[in-house]
Amino acid sequence: MRYSVEIRKFLYSQYFYGGLRIAIGISLPAILCLLVFDKSELGFTISTGALGACVVDMPGPLKYKRNEMLACSAIGFLAAYATGLATVNSIALWATVVPLTFVLSLVVVYGNRWPQISFATLFMMVMTLEEHFTPHQALVNALWILLGGLWYTAWSTLVSRLMLDRIEQQALAENVFACADYLLARAQFYDLDNDLDDCYRNLVAKQIAAVERQDAARDIVLRNLPKFRRGKPDPHRAMHFNLFINTVDLHELFVGAHTDYPLVRNTFGGSDLLVFYRDLIRKAAADLEDIGLAVLQNQVPRASVNVKAELRAIEYELELLKKRDLPSTDPEAYSAISASFRRIWSATRLIDRMRRSLASEVPTTETELRIDAALQRFVTSRNVSYMQIFSNLTMASPSFRHALRVTIAVAVGFWLGRLLPLTNAYWIVMTSIIILKPGYSLTRQRNAQRIVGTLIGCAASVAMILLVKEPLVLLVSMFAAMVMSYSLLLFNYTASVVFTSSYVLLMFHLLAPGNMRIIGERAIDTVVGCMIAIAASRLFPYWEYRLMGKLVHDMIASMRQYLDASWWGIGTRGASLAGADALPGANATAGVDATTHTNSPATASGEAAISSGVTRGLTAAAPGAKAGTQGSTSANAVESDYRYRLARKNVHVAFANLGQAFQRMMLEPKSAQKFVAELNDLLVRSHVLASQITAAAPLLRSAAKPRRAVPLDALERALSCVSENLGAAEAGTPAPADQLDATRRLTRDLDAMVVSAERTLGAYGELTQELKLLSHQCKQMIAASWIIRKDASVIRLPE
Repeated sequence: MRYSVEIRKFLYSQYFYGGLRIAIGISLPAILCLLVFDKSELGFTISTGALGACVVDMPGPLKYKRNEMLACSAIGFLAAYATGLATVNSIALWATVVPLTFVLSLVVVYGNRWPQISFATLFMMVMTLEEHFTPHQALVNALWILLGGLWYTAWSTLVSRLMLDRIEQQALAENVFACADYLLARAQFYDLDNDLDDCYRNLVAKQIAAVERQDAARDIVLRNLPKFRRGKPDPHRAMHFNLFINTVDLHELFVGAHTDYPLVRNTFGGSDLLVFYRDLIRKAAADLEDIGLAVLQNQVPRASVNVKAELRAIEYELELLKKRDLPSTDPEAYSAISASFRRIWSATRLIDRMRRSLASEVPTTETELRIDAALQRFVTSRNVSYMQIFSNLTMASPSFRHALRVTIAVAVGFWLGRLLPLTNAYWIVMTSIIILKPGYSLTRQRNAQRIVGTLIGCAASVAMILLVKEPLVLLVSMFAAMVMSYSLLLFNYTASVVFTSSYVLLMFHLLAPGNMRIIGERAIDTVVGCMIAIAASRLFPYWEYRLMGKLVHDMIASMRQYLDASWWGIGTRGASLAGADALPGANATAGVDATTHTNSPATASGEAAISSGVTRGLTAAAPGAKAGTQGSTSANAVESDYRYRLARKNVHVAFANLGQAFQRMMLEPKSAQKFVAELNDLLVRSHVLASQITAAAPLLRSAAKPRRAVPLDALERALSCVSENLGAAEAGTPAPADQLDATRRLTRDLDAMVVSAERTLGAYGELTQELKLLSHQCKQMIAASWIIRKDASVIRLPE
């Protein structure tokens, strides 16, 4: 690990910038009230409102973030006012806090940022529990909290608007880094010391992370499309848009590079070929990481990592394999290894193009995709029905059960806080609502992290208080801990809790020096709150498997739609692929230049370079304008391209959703883990099938050119079989008894198609080689679809 690079990635990241923004926004009102008005309590109250609003201040589109912070401030004001009115006596307080907790916990049904709004408003309620207000004082206190929320909303909105380009750069860089991590996971397959099962598990995890980062970047970039001046896009924003499209295409290029790794290892395990592949992918990942760092630092990328040695070495090894007649003796192994080379070579070309785009001093006047209102289809809608909360008032709703658990935990914590000595009710309750999440697995995970982080934070605070006597040093340390707390919150919760505990305890020490009892009380309160939370998490459980049936169905359905969007122009499904109006997958091969590469290593070794899509190099046009291209690309082709990309995005999102749910289920008790082997196999095979569909899409277009000379009926039957299997998997229909016979027939037909191509076009013709590769891909797709159908027929989960 390059630690200097990791440190720079963090210091320039959206996490650190966000932590700094939050820390200043929270502490500034308290500092001003203390220094200017000498009213520390007033400053603390205003900061409470700011602290509640900052919970919603997470990376995302500015418009939605601002509205969510305003909603949080308004609801928090009502919660604080209602609680403040109820502090007149214990009965009124209990009668207010319990139903209010239930309602504020149930708003998670609206999704998106509403879980954060739920927690923030509960926080504002809890911070009012230990006070005793008159009606007038309750209103004044709630108004100060509202002012704090509005102040933070204005502060965050102003800073975010001033740093709009910076926020976009940070989201893009995170997307690039996630893509680099995915490439490194791919490289592990070529290292024989790594277990294949472990490699697949790691690949799935990196795929999920890459999809999350990609979706976050998409949400920002596509909601902030480049503006036009005199018919040309803003160069800086166009560069960001192109970088995002290139990163998505690069990720898709490797997702579509599925390889039969057991076959490759068994065939080439004793040669240097796999070492060259591993080193080439690692260099590509390092090159991509440098590009991401350049984007973060707003600098020109360094000189590219030289990959010529690996490319030439692999090319030489492939030539030796051809001389040994491996394409004839073991065509599947040769097709797998040569296809990987073409993909990796194409990826290096795309990375070079990304680097040149960032380093170029010439303003960008063209975009990778036409700027069109149709791009908004790729952005997830955030519209919600506010009547949805009433339809969830049933035990069949997991959100309803979660609200019950939180309500019980708050009631028990409040009661124990009033009953036990050396405890504070609000801290116990706060700990419980921080830890309790809708899912048991996340609650359990947060519980352990909270206890460990609090104990470390308390120990660090004690050491600092005993060793450091200068208040200014402690104040600076407290602010630094606050920044780190919010910076680490999204990706390292344990470390975030360490710094949170430290800055809170240092703050109490500065307000009441010498009172070490507070530290012990906080540790006890945290342990009590954690015990209540983990006990409450077992009440009314709604285990993860009960939510996974729909996710399984959605993933298989999206896979079938992806296949439909990628399959065109064969047989009855459309006109010949040789036609100009080509089809949903026209630019499926992401990241390859629009021209045929005559000087490429792939061409030199007799392999065909993968042709690019028809929409490459489109001149940007204003939304709604007539499509204009450098060639004869029609509006139908552009629309088909959007359809293909949308289907591709949907299948990745569906895969990530199921993968995350599966990971959460594996953290639950063994008794709540259902169909583990089948779901794990379904995830792996779905990833394989999606890769194969991506790889096959551009080959279909090329293979159909000699349609009159080489009939493609075998391809049509093979793809129909895959589609039918996915449809049967959606319905849960098991495979028929003649599955093996059907597979053999399709395999014979595909082989016969290849033989016919060899006779007609020559054994080593470019199109013959592509047809061989396509035949191999179809065989793998058929095998994967049968396994998916088998697993789906066994899995019986609630819809």
